[in-house]
Amino acid sequence: MNQSEPAYLRLLIAQPTISQAIKRLERHFQVTLFFRQAKTKALVLTPSGQQLLLAANDIINNWQHVNESISHLRQHTLRFGIEPSVSEHYLPALTKPIIEQDLLSSVHTVEMGANQLVKQVLAGQLDLAISGNLDQTLDERLAVTPLRPFKFRILANPDHPLAKSDHPTFAEALKSPFVLLNATYLNKLVFRQLAEQLSIEPQVLFESDSSTLIKGLVKENLALGFISDITTPAEGEDDDLVEIPFDDVQVPSVHINLIRRAHQFPIGLVKQVIDIIEKTFADDNAKQENKQ
Repeated sequence: MNQSEPAYLRLLIAQPTISQAIKRLERHFQVTLFFRQAKTKALVLTPSGQQLLLAANDIINNWQHVNESISHLRQHTLRFGIEPSVSEHYLPALTKPIIEQDLLSSVHTVEMGANQLVKQVLAGQLDLAISGNLDQTLDERLAVTPLRPFKFRILANPDHPLAKSDHPTFAEALKSPFVLLNATYLNKLVFRQLAEQLSIEPQVLFESDSSTLIKGLVKENLALGFISDITTPAEGEDDDLVEIPFDDVQVPSVHINLIRRAHQFPIGLVKQVIDIIEKTFADDNAKQENKQ
């Protein structure tokens, strides 16, 4: 059958059956769902019909996601996504209890950027994700658990003039070239937003997906780095680098979040992994507070 055939033929349903179903819907909602154009005689959705179509598509999508979720529960598998910058810092700590609870073969982990993680959770391709997100960009169809905030710093060689300034500013820093983590990370997006606040076009010397390479270039005093505290050197590591705070720009609110679809109930394997994630971050947050 081809697209030129009437819809009832393509659906293998008798035309009167479709007409009766439409009438029942119109009686139920007390609205008209279609009108016929005077010239072409084509049926066109009314605003009420368009609203019902959007709702129906959501129901169909949710039904598909439910089927996928139940299938994974039956197979005792979970698809888990994590952002690379978060993975670098937290994945070892997350993996230990997953192994101890004999869940490693059931949890399939992938790394990808924040935007892609959100899309895949919404599409039902991932069950859970840990992602850094600008708070205002999160979708209402997601259930979001904040795990910790991002804090941002400028990273400099001690011999850089900014490291010797009594009151360093972001505007002053933008006079120097920067090295950045690439678009896979939120650092670049936040950096660009801060530069736009000051109406200054930044000098970006290099972009990389390696925080080690970024620190190496800063160490050689070739540029400044813009990093989050997720990629900040650990105590005793890279002692010859200086973290420089700034307060002349408004840093957007950014959090590491645990995200899942809002209609997905945290049961079984999903609940086990959520508990591991929340405890791992709670323990790390406690350690950070004790250091301060």
